[in-house]
Amino acid sequence: MLPLWLEYIAAPIIGFIAGFIGTLLGIGGGSIMVPTMVLIGIDIKKAVPASLFAILGTSAGGLRKLYKHGLVDYKLALTLETASVTGAVIGVYFFGRESSSILVALLGVVLIATGILFTYKEKTGKASPEEDKSPIRLTGALLVSLLAGFLSATLGIGGGVLKVPILVVFLGLEIHRAVSTSKLMVGITALTGVLGYIYTGHMDIILATLLLLGTYSGAKLSTNVMLELDSKWLMILAASYYFIMGGVMIYKSL
Repeated sequence: MLPLWLEYIAAPIIGFIAGFIGTLLGIGGGSIMVPTMVLIGIDIKKAVPASLFAILGTSAGGLRKLYKHGLVDYKLALTLETASVTGAVIGVYFFGRESSSILVALLGVVLIATGILFTYKEKTGKASPEEDKSPIRLTGALLVSLLAGFLSATLGIGGGVLKVPILVVFLGLEIHRAVSTSKLMVGITALTGVLGYIYTGHMDIILATLLLLGTYSGAKLSTNVMLELDSKWLMILAASYYFIMGGVMIYKSL
């Protein structure tokens, strides 16, 4: 286990990196913060609530600028978040009843599955796909959003690892619009989990606040970079991260 003072020194650094990369990929940064904290010796049951709190910074940082660029579909975000919030409430209940090793293994599986989704889209999709919000596709997106909300609260990942693929693969949003809309969705889901963990007494508020300071700073800096990157490179970067860190988490759980 890492000494408490080292946890607090590492937290803003981890948060900044997660906020920067998380904004590029629209994943909230939780899938970076939680695996990193687990790797340096912080128990996942301490890392998850703190990560969700810090994800609020990733969601807020740069969101206004993206909205001004017309990249945030807030109506679609609010529609899908009705399912995600429900899933998050269920996830808070599940969190306290599973062992740390099972949670770490589940995190690894989710990351690898998300990498597969991005790889599939890169091989079969277009760089700028046409949006399709038909009832069938929207229903599928709602069901996956429910799962994303559950995994968000259970694993502290904000749900963005599934929400960006939902928006790209199911609904055909171009990657920049998907990433930007996901930032808003991630914040709503994370807030639900944060309130649940504060209520159940699982939140280390100092660790969470230090992470939040880092994520907000990293997210604001990253917004300008994200607007300049080509869609193809964003998808390749996302898939590569998911495969690598997913494998590390599964190994860590053994």
